[in-house]
Amino acid sequence: MNYLFFDIECANCFNGIGKICSFGYVLCDENFSVIESDDLLMNPATIFDWYLFKKDSKCRLAYSREDYINNPKFPQHYKKIKSLLEASNQIVFGFGCQNDVATIATECIRYDLDLIDFNCHDIHTVLEKIYEIKGGLGTYVQNFGIDTEGMEFHDSKADAFFTMKVTEKLVKDQKKPISEILATYTPFSSKLLKKQKIKKLYANYLERKEAAKAKDGKPPRPLKKITVPAWFDYKRELLEEISLQGN
Repeated sequence: MNYLFFDIECANCFNGIGKICSFGYVLCDENFSVIESDDLLMNPATIFDWYLFKKDSKCRLAYSREDYINNPKFPQHYKKIKSLLEASNQIVFGFGCQNDVATIATECIRYDLDLIDFNCHDIHTVLEKIYEIKGGLGTYVQNFGIDTEGMEFHDSKADAFFTMKVTEKLVKDQKKPISEILATYTPFSSKLLKKQKIKKLYANYLERKEAAKAKDGKPPRPLKKITVPAWFDYKRELLEEISLQGN
């Protein structure tokens, strides 16, 4: 059994829609010996949020704007990412990974690619329950005394590596195999999160329609239980939302 740890960074997540600019990963065996690791930089084909390159930003990206823009877009990395996330005989991990899993799903919609079908365990949830420590990845890295020399947070490969190291510490402390530790935790499903994103896109579509009616003097109708109809073109709606964000 292998373990895949991954992390993504986004150029922006306006209106809850992330646009990936890097996919970092560490693939290791059950002894946490690294088999393969890389950081796949990519052109997000969108604007970058203003704070991502500020020197004093808490979420400062590890590379320059040009480094991302001069790399291929998500479709050129799709086969590699798909092969990593869908590989058999492995467990996929992330830290606070719900948005990461959902963002991969929306990028597949955006570029008209088949969904990358995988489940991902959020090790943050497990750590928080067992150690009763609140905080992000940096908090656990610091508390566990993990060496960060030569690496920085918000570098996708480094964050994937740190996620591996905190998981390794968890396994050593619990003296149990990771499969036993995870037995009571439900992983995030890319299929389920894709459905949730489509529902949100439809809700946004309805809200814009009602807002347009309000401009014409018609009172907007309150949104009730939302069921996505078969005719709804969620890819077009996603592209429309990105376009409205200033793309």
